[in-house]
Amino acid sequence: MHDYAVFGHNRASIGRWLGIASVILTGAISSLISLVNDLTGFQAVTGVAITTGIVYFGLHWLFNKFAWKIPFFKIPNLNGLWKVAGTTLTEEGEIKYQWNAEIDIEQNWEKIVICLKTKSSTSESYTATLAKANGSEAGWRLSYSYSNNPNLEQSHELNSHRGYCELLIDKRLESGTAAYFNSNGRRTFGKMELTRSAN
Repeated sequence: MHDYAVFGHNRASIGRWLGIASVILTGAISSLISLVNDLTGFQAVTGVAITTGIVYFGLHWLFNKFAWKIPFFKIPNLNGLWKVAGTTLTEEGEIKYQWNAEIDIEQNWEKIVICLKTKSSTSESYTATLAKANGSEAGWRLSYSYSNNPNLEQSHELNSHRGYCELLIDKRLESGTAAYFNSNGRRTFGKMELTRSAN
């Protein structure tokens, strides 16, 4: 997985709020330990050292793994498999050939990776940005650069290459369209129709 940017979302602000929460929670936990010791005389808990750093690490892990998916933070959860119907186009915009694939997106708050697999090759993202598309009913725009490598049995026919793809995902996060182009190694371009697989 690699870092990705989410336009309109300030990770630094979230980090500051996690820091404030960790200071408050550290004080609360320390007070609770003292209270338990006073009420029960149970001395074992007095040796427990709860630091702000430990609490911050725990809060950050929870946010990165789970809490970012809460709708309040307005980050779409794109995790999962997407079925792809792809079309490679000619310079005149006519259909050159059609193909099927599957996109597997793995995402958390800080990192993402987009893997596309066809019967002959595999692509994997190395940069990505995510932004809300314009319009009240619009969805999300996921743009990423990728590297593609042919399967071993196809390596004599296909070349490794890099490319760029822009996905426009609907508001319900169930389907989308995409445009892509490849650079050195395979100068092709085309479009894709995506449908999210049931999880």
